[in-house]
Amino acid sequence: MSVDFRDLRYFLKIADLGHIGRAAEALHVTQPALSKCITRLEDGYRVRLFERAGRGIVLTEAGQRLAERLRVVEHDLQDIRREVSELGRGVAGLVRVGCAGSIASFVIPKICRILREQAPQIHLLIDVALDVVLQDALRNGALDVTVSPARLTTANDGIATTPLFADTVVVVGRSGHPLSRKTATLKEMSKYGWVLPLPSVSTRRWLEKVFLQSDLPPPEAVVTTRLLLSAPKILVETDLLAFVSRLNIGSGRDNRGIVEIPNVQTTMERTMDIGCRANAYLSPATRYFIDVLQKHGPDVSASDRTHCG
Repeated sequence: MSVDFRDLRYFLKIADLGHIGRAAEALHVTQPALSKCITRLEDGYRVRLFERAGRGIVLTEAGQRLAERLRVVEHDLQDIRREVSELGRGVAGLVRVGCAGSIASFVIPKICRILREQAPQIHLLIDVALDVVLQDALRNGALDVTVSPARLTTANDGIATTPLFADTVVVVGRSGHPLSRKTATLKEMSKYGWVLPLPSVSTRRWLEKVFLQSDLPPPEAVVTTRLLLSAPKILVETDLLAFVSRLNIGSGRDNRGIVEIPNVQTTMERTMDIGCRANAYLSPATRYFIDVLQKHGPDVSASDRTHCG
């Protein structure tokens, strides 16, 4: 069968909106034109793609499968368009980077300095978000590369990763905190409130498990935040504790006065990974950014860790 790419584009818009009228408005075409599009596709594939649901329509099982496959093709076409348009441009263009808060604060600034010196035609769009949000954006083609903690499960999820550097997550508090001059026990830590990320974040789950395994209640989240970028400022004003990367300690003006509260049980070792969509096209600018990150990222993290010690 011969397929009109315009019909497939219209099909995806109808699937996204679940309503022919709203899809027609978004696409600037008439409703009868979209109805004929659906008919052509259903006749061509010999299967129903939509069914009525109240005042709208929803995908059938066959329609869902077609939409999933078409979105993959759509990403591939976008990659082809970028690859062809970027031929001859050299190391230039926009790189869309998603990263964890600690990476944005302590690694990306120094990478930016190197890029400005070596490849000033590269521009960065940086998105700081939770790991799961970054992974979804990467799969959907909204990001070119991510730098975030290694994932617990990686099988067949459409993302290819490369280890960047080892990172350590520790308990921290303000300089002069009652627990700052000793190796604090879990019981002593449990007496204080905490600044913690959302319950779904892996570091919080890991920390809570440590306390529960010692028959102690999980840390009390006095402040819960999507990102821990504001945690250092909160800590210096309170006796709250937080569980963050060692990169945060003593690195930068905002984090002076934050010290580690040492305890082997609350020391979490992890790896920061570079992530890309599996088998996706990477522009010369994206490849250059990754090369610089792999060459200098571990050095940046090591210098910060040395400064923290």
